[in-house]
Amino acid sequence: MAAFLKCARPVGPRLNLLGAVRSFGQINCSSYPAPSLQEIREEYFALRKRIAVLSTRQKMPADVFVNNELNLADIKVYGFDYDFTLARYNKNVQQIIYDSCIECLVREKQYPEEIRKLKPDWDFGLRGLHLDITNGFLMKIDCFRYIQEVTVHCGRQLVPPDKVKEIYGGCHVAHKDMSNFYGNSRSVRPHFRHLNDLFSLSEVALVTNLIEYFRNDKYCDPSCIVSDIGDAIHKAHSSGVFHSKVIANIDRFLTSDNSVRQLLERLQAAGKEMVIITNSSFPFIDTGMRYFIGDDWQKFFRVVIVDARKPQFHTQGWKPFREWDVVAGSPLWEKVETLKPCHVYQEGNMQGLLKLTGWKESEMLYFGDDMYGDLADPSLHAGIRTGCIVPELEHEVKVSNSDNFVRHVKLLAGLQPLMERMQMHHSDNEVAQVCLREWEAERDQIRCVQIVMAATSAATRAAAPSSTPDRISKASRFSVCAASRILASG
Repeated sequence: MAAFLKCARPVGPRLNLLGAVRSFGQINCSSYPAPSLQEIREEYFALRKRIAVLSTRQKMPADVFVNNELNLADIKVYGFDYDFTLARYNKNVQQIIYDSCIECLVREKQYPEEIRKLKPDWDFGLRGLHLDITNGFLMKIDCFRYIQEVTVHCGRQLVPPDKVKEIYGGCHVAHKDMSNFYGNSRSVRPHFRHLNDLFSLSEVALVTNLIEYFRNDKYCDPSCIVSDIGDAIHKAHSSGVFHSKVIANIDRFLTSDNSVRQLLERLQAAGKEMVIITNSSFPFIDTGMRYFIGDDWQKFFRVVIVDARKPQFHTQGWKPFREWDVVAGSPLWEKVETLKPCHVYQEGNMQGLLKLTGWKESEMLYFGDDMYGDLADPSLHAGIRTGCIVPELEHEVKVSNSDNFVRHVKLLAGLQPLMERMQMHHSDNEVAQVCLREWEAERDQIRCVQIVMAATSAATRAAAPSSTPDRISKASRFSVCAASRILASG
């Protein structure tokens, strides 16, 4: 499984943008002779010949990717989340969350019985979407907080781009409207919620089906549907319904192999200490750890922390630790003044953990799957190095290694400067403008193919360049519909 490490401290020189602009302003562009139309076209044909014989070094899908320097010799403590980090669930877990929420909505919220017949389409959405909690729209928002207008869906229907701009007054999203954004206050009710963990796929399926079901009901408020779904999902977890069903059929939901135990044994043999910090209960993780590691799993961990209340565990320093009585199945009342090896503790906070263990922030590396509760908060509030488990990255790396994808990337990189030179030096030439329009169409076609390739399953990836959206099975409809819109707008 691929992983992505995020370190707390940036390294490397910063770009002096003002100095760069001043330096550029001193260049006398007229001293450079303008290339002729024929020269630019010859460069284009030379580019096509080069990418035809392109050879590249391939990345391994199971590699570890880093965005900062990290010397693992400095890391003395390894921390782990449980769900989707140590414990690897299969797709059955999404179905059980979906079914539990449907049952809750019908029984407690008086939703019609007919919604039991709605089948989830697990290939429609993907992790990382944003949910407009007022309108019930699902969409992609990029890292600059711009809505990707060709991805906005109401139920299963695309919202026209002009309608998107009308509703939001453009495509940019204000910082205050984003949930869980870096530095954003959690006391402010956001307009958008980021569906960033692997449990979110169930919520995507529920929102899609129910918004679509009530589409023609003029008395139905989408914000109420979104709120009810959120309440149902929270209840499925907090009531123990989800946990009890997983425990009763552990082999149906968890993947079991010896790789996790081998990893823990290697870390222990290297003299590293380990800790689990999870929001799940002890009976739940104990059943799972016994299943895929063994009955002696606790011997690997210096501390086990359950019911941690992340992200508050990282952001609030006042909650005390409670020792968990494994036999009685309840917390003890004695004040916790030290964290005993191989004991289980409940709640607490990160600053207290570091103080009671003597660990240093710079010597700890914590792995999880939640972009905010497991990565951003530990880095921002405690300076802890973090690593993200990204299962989707394996497929993306395989796609990016394919010859077609690499050629398309290189062609785009070479085509863009040629288009800019054509616009700069031959804007009044009619033949050049015809050539420019052809290159623009080719650029849009390449972008479309890349989107389809990234969304296509392994079984159909080889046929992606010639495939159309209706021929692609098991692909994200968000990406495929976006590709169709790009072609239509071209």
